[in-house]
Amino acid sequence: MVRQLSAAGVPASRVVLVTPPPLCEAAWEQECLLQGCKLNRLNSVVGEYAGACVQVAQDCGVDVLDLWTLMQKDTQDFSSYLSDGLHLSPKGNEFLFSHLWPLLEKRVSSLPLLLPYWRDIAEAQPERSLLGDGDH
Repeated sequence: MVRQLSAAGVPASRVVLVTPPPLCEAAWEQECLLQGCKLNRLNSVVGEYAGACVQVAQDCGVDVLDLWTLMQKDTQDFSSYLSDGLHLSPKGNEFLFSHLWPLLEKRVSSLPLLLPYWRDIAEAQPERSLLGDGDH
């Protein structure tokens, strides 16, 4: 993926890889049983994928957000970050945002605004705010 982006002209400074979050095996096993199958993933294997993602980021010179490690930091209970043991819950999405935004903000903070700030757009005639005199 990083090579593809590079070939398309995206500089490494604009790429951030995100590892998968950890897997809560007990919760995911319950979900699997509901679907009529047995547990089909292990957190240790997810950790191998996360480690490979971190290594690729280092090899390619891009930033990485290691969710797998962050969510398990200090052996914290990360189950509330997952809706079914595998996929992010609303709280997990907030966690992702809180760690991803600082990486993105440093990339976009110097970019100029091309359109007016949303609060500056006139509700009655938004085209006037967006297109100047509205004749476009």
